[in-house]
Order: sequence, then C-alpha cells, then structure tokens
Amino acid sequence: MFSKVFTLAGRFFSLLGALVWTALLGVAALAAWHFYQDEHLRGQLESHGQAVTVRVEHTDRDRRQAWDNFGNFIYVGFTYHGRSYEARCVSDTACLAPGDQLTLRYLPQQDVFGQLGPSLMHGRDPAKSRLLRWSVMPDVSPENRALLLFGLLLVMLFFVVSGLLASLTGWRGIPTIARPVGFVVLALLAGYCTYDAVAYYRYAAALQRDGRPQEVLVQHADQHNYFTGPIGRRKVGRGRLPDYIYDATFLFQSQPRAVAIEESEYERLKAGATRLAVRYDAARDDFIAADYTPRWEPVLPPLVLWLLVVLLLRRSRKPDAQPTRADVYQS
Repeated sequence: MFSKVFTLAGRFFSLLGALVWTALLGVAALAAWHFYQDEHLRGQLESHGQAVTVRVEHTDRDRRQAWDNFGNFIYVGFTYHGRSYEARCVSDTACLAPGDQLTLRYLPQQDVFGQLGPSLMHGRDPAKSRLLRWSVMPDVSPENRALLLFGLLLVMLFFVVSGLLASLTGWRGIPTIARPVGFVVLALLAGYCTYDAVAYYRYAAALQRDGRPQEVLVQHADQHNYFTGPIGRRKVGRGRLPDYIYDATFLFQSQPRAVAIEESEYERLKAGATRLAVRYDAARDDFIAADYTPRWEPVLPPLVLWLLVVLLLRRSRKPDAQPTRADVYQS
C-alpha cells in the first residue's frame, strides 16, 4: 500500500514540476519575444531613423504593458507635421513634463517614433581581451541574439510540453516526434560549437598576424578557473588537465586592459617581472601576448557533440529486431 502511495506522490510531484517548468518557460518565451521586438525596433531606429526634436504636449505614466513594470517608462504625446503621435520613453535621468523638448528617432516607412536607448544585449567588455572568455556571440547583432534566445526557450518549452503530454496521455507518437527534433537541435548545437571553435583560432591567428608589437608595463597578473572564474592559487601538477587561464592587466591610453598569457609568463610576472611583450590590433581593439598559444578547450565541445550525433545517427539506422517464433506464438 505504501509503495502505491509513494508512486502516486512521485507522479504528482513530477506532474507539478512539469507544469511549473511549462509556466516558467512560457513566460520567459513571451518576455524573450518582447525583448526581440524591442531590439528589432532599436536596430531600425539606429540604421534608418531620422533624429527629430519635438515638444512634449502631455505625458502618461500609467503602466500600459506588463513590461512597463520593469523600468521607469513614460508615454509622451506630441505633434509632428500637424499629426498627433505618442512614444514610449525612459525617464531615468530627467522628469519629462509638458513643454519640454525631446529628441526622438522617426521611421518614415512605419510612421512611428521611438527613443534610441542602450541595448540590453551587452557586447564584449573592451577592457578584457576576447581570448580570455571567448564567444562568437559579440559578433552577432543584439537583434539576432534576442531572436536566438527566443528560439532556445521555444525548444526547451517544446521538450517540456512533449514530456508532459506523453506522461498525461501515454501516446507514443509524442516521443516519435520529439526524437528527430532533438537530433536536429543537437546537430545545430554541434555546428555552432564548431563554428565558435574555428572562429576562436582564426581570431587568435589574426591578432598575431595583424597586431603591432609593443611592450607594456604590467600592473598585476591573475589566475582564474577556466569554468568557474577567479579562485585561489593552486598548482597544476603532472597528469592533470590545465584548467586555468592567466591574464595580465596593464594601462593602455589611461584605461586598464587585460590580456591572456601563458602560465610561464604568469610565474615570471609573479616572481617580480613587470614588462610583457604584446601585440595590439587597432582594427579589433584587442591585445594578445607575443608568445600566447591558443587553448585546446574550445575543441572539446564540438568533438563531444559530433560524437553524440554520429552515435544517435548509427542507432537510428539500426533495423528493428524481428519477432521470433516464440513471440508470434505468444501473441
């Protein structure tokens, strides 16, 4: 009896967890779509918008959308060429009031006004070399990054809902549909990781090729865990994977800059050395140490993922087991 109770309780909590995840992913997907629309409008305003200064006639601070609760937004009304318009603006620095002048961007094709604010999809930190925490994502536009986030959340929502429906209905067709979708997603992820790894090695080679050699005065050198970030010093012994990255910080044009270095350079700088030979690529605004060798870790994810793709492909091509005479007799 107790086993049945525990079984029912396990199914109930499993169903409850799936429902909670479905709700959370659904809300996150809606927020990501709204985020994408904002980034799309911002991109249009930045590339095609015309700067227009208008005089505010009235303001409205009512929350018209759920997203208005996540910022200090205000709706301003004004007249432009004899027509009335409204625009949603951020009033974090000044309190807008009727009679104030405001510069907005106007899209003639869509006949809408908007405020060109900062993008929420942050790019790379210019104070740190991209080789320290490599990702190809800073090369992708904020609009496309927001769209990728929305697609990722949709895929996660699809698998959660598929599992929920399969557990509720017991229909075997749902896993049949989910498997090829999962295979395609895995192949796309493997392709992305491959592209990211290739871009990493090409970027490092370009810095070494196009960078102008110079010597900098190092302020301090640090060590970080490759996967978790800054930690205390721990010696990497023989037979262990080199799971640490090292960087040196120096001043360039009165601004601190950090560059990836080898462990030998880290030891030399910690021993008291202060000079470091680097190369600076002005077109990419990035540094690389003169003797820096690209790391091997970016190769690992695509290798593992492509291995999984090959194994799943071989498994899917295996013919189904033929029924034996005993199976036919029992049926």
